[in-house]
Amino acid sequence: MNLRSKLLIGYAIFVAALVVLGGWSAWYLHEMGGVSQRIISNNYDSVVAAQDMKESLERQDSAALFALLGQRERAVKQLREHRERFDHAFDKAANNITEPGETEIIEAIRRDRNAYYRLFNEFLDHLGGTEAAPGSDANAFYFQQLEPLFNQLRARCDALLRLNQEAMLAKSEAAGRVARRWFMTTLAVAGSLVIAGLGLAVFLSNLIVRPLRQLTATTARIAGGDLDAKAEVTSRDEVGILAAEFNRMAERIRQLRRTDLGQIMVAQQMTEAAIDSLYDPVLVTDADGRVIKLNPAAEEIFGPEGVSLGRHVREVARDSQIAVAVLEVLSSRRALAGEGAASMLSLDVDGAARAFRLRTTPMYDAEGRLLGAVLLLEDITHLREIDRLKSEFIATASHELRTPLTSVQMGVHLLLEGVAGELTDKQQEVLQACREDCERLDRLMRALLDLSRIESGESAPQLAPVRVKELIDTAADSLRVQAEVKGVNLKINAPPDLPTVCADRAQIERVIDNLISNAVRHTDRGGEIQINAAPRDGYVAISVTDTGRGIPREYLPRIFEKFVQVPSAPAGGAGLGLAISKSIIEAHGGQISVQSDMGHGTTFTFTLPVAGSSLADQQEPGSERVYEQADFNYRR
Repeated sequence: MNLRSKLLIGYAIFVAALVVLGGWSAWYLHEMGGVSQRIISNNYDSVVAAQDMKESLERQDSAALFALLGQRERAVKQLREHRERFDHAFDKAANNITEPGETEIIEAIRRDRNAYYRLFNEFLDHLGGTEAAPGSDANAFYFQQLEPLFNQLRARCDALLRLNQEAMLAKSEAAGRVARRWFMTTLAVAGSLVIAGLGLAVFLSNLIVRPLRQLTATTARIAGGDLDAKAEVTSRDEVGILAAEFNRMAERIRQLRRTDLGQIMVAQQMTEAAIDSLYDPVLVTDADGRVIKLNPAAEEIFGPEGVSLGRHVREVARDSQIAVAVLEVLSSRRALAGEGAASMLSLDVDGAARAFRLRTTPMYDAEGRLLGAVLLLEDITHLREIDRLKSEFIATASHELRTPLTSVQMGVHLLLEGVAGELTDKQQEVLQACREDCERLDRLMRALLDLSRIESGESAPQLAPVRVKELIDTAADSLRVQAEVKGVNLKINAPPDLPTVCADRAQIERVIDNLISNAVRHTDRGGEIQINAAPRDGYVAISVTDTGRGIPREYLPRIFEKFVQVPSAPAGGAGLGLAISKSIIEAHGGQISVQSDMGHGTTFTFTLPVAGSSLADQQEPGSERVYEQADFNYRR
C-alpha cells in the first residue's frame, strides 16, 4: 500500500465519523424542531385567541359607554366590528382544544358570550337612541346587569389564557430537559469519535513519520561525515522509494568524496555555473588584479575569456574607471558601488551604447585572506533612458512655460501699476494673489531646470580646493537674519583647521543654504539650528541639525525624491530642494543622508572628499562619473 492510499483511508475514517456525528445531530435537531412546532400549534394559537377575545370584549364595553353618551351609531358600528373579531377568535380557540379543562372553559365562554350579546342588545333597545342622563334607568341597567356579565366573561378569557400559558411553560421545561439529555448524549458520541480519531491520527502519523525520522537521522550522520550510513528501507511506498534513492545518492557522494579531484570539480562547476548564469557582466580577478574569470555577458565587453585570462585588469578594461574600481577594492578591502545618475558608466556593446553601474566586492577565504575581487556591471540602460526622457520632458516643459509665464507676470505687474486704470481693493487683492502664484511657479520652473541640468551633466561641478570653514560661514551669514527674525538661534561648530575639500563653492553653498532654510522653516520660535563639520576617512562631513518637529519615519526613505513633501509641514517649497542637493552632493563624490525623530528634530549630513585624496583625484572637473564607498552611512 502506498502512502497516498494510507492517507486516503485515514481521511475516509475521519469523514465517516463526521457523517455519523452529523446525522445524529441532525436527527435530534429535527426532533427538537417537532417539539417546538407542537408547542406553537397546541397552545400558542389559543393564547393569541384568548388575548384577541379580551381585547375585543373591552372594545365592546367601550361601545356601551359611547351609547350612554348618546353616540349610538358609533357604538353600534364598534360593537358590530368587535363582535366579529371576538367570534373569530372564539372559533379559533374552540377548534384548538388540546389541554384538560379547556373544553369546560370554552363552553362557559360560549354561554357567557351569548348572554352578554343578548343583554347588550336589550341595553341598546332600552336606550332607544336618546341621550341618557346620569342616574337614569339606562345607567342602572348597565352597572347592575351588563357590567357584571362583562367582568365574568373577561375572567373566563383570562382563565383560558392562563391555562394555555401554563401548558406552554410546562412543555417548554419538558423540552429543555429532553434537549439537555440529547445534548449530553451527542457530546458523549462526539467525545468518543474525537478520541477514536486522535488514536487513529497518532497511529497513522507514527506509521508515516517513523521511517522519515530514520531517514532524517541517516541524513544527519552523513552530514556529520559518516558517509557509510544507510537509510533503512522498510516499505514500498513513497517513503521507501525515497529511502532507496537516498541510499543511491549517498553512494554517489561516497564515490565523489573518495578523490580530491571530485571535490575540486564540484566546487569549480558550481562556481562557474553561478557566474555564467548571471545576466549582468561579471569580471573576477585575483589579489594582484589579474583576470581569472569572465562570464558570457562580460565577454561582450572585454573580449573572449581565453584571451583575457591571466592579463591585468588595466589591460583588459576598456575604461580606466573599471580598473580604478578594482584596484581601489584590492587596496582598501572594502566594497565600492556607484549610486546616482552621475556615477553611470557608458560603454558600447555590439554597436549600441549601454549604461552600467559599477559594483565591486573583495573576496576572502575562510581564514580572512584576500583572494581577489568581483566586479559586477549592473545594466541600467533602460533606467537611464527613462531618466533621460523624464529630465528632457521636465526641461522642455519648464523652458516652454517660461515665455508665457513671463508675459503673465508682466501683465499682472502692469495691472497693479495702474496702466489699465484704477483698480478696486478686491481687484488688487486678486491680482496680488496671481502675482504671488506666478512668482512661485517661476521658482518651481527654475528649480526644475536646475535639476535637469545637474542630472544631465550640463551643470557639472567646477571643482577647486575650498576651505570648509569659509564655505559654511558664507552660506550661513546670508540666512542668519532670517533665523533671527523667526527667533531661532543659529550656531556654527566648524574648526578652522578642517581639511580643504574639493568642491564647487557656488553649488555647495546652495546645498547648505537649502538645508538651513528648511531647518528655519520647520523649527519653532525659541529653537536652535547647529551646523557641524568634522573629518571622516578622507571626507569632511557637514551636518545641519535642528530642534524642529521632525520627519515621520515612513517619509525618511523618500525624502530626497522629487516633489516629496511631508504632510502638515509648513508651506514654502515644491519638494525639489533636497533632490537638487542630493544630485549636487553625488556629483561631488559624496553622500547625503538624514536622521530624524518626531518631536526631537532632524539632522541632514553630507560629505565632500578631501582635496588631494584618492577619492578626490577620481573627480575630474566636469566629469559625470563618481564612485562612492558603499558602506558609508554617516550618522549624527
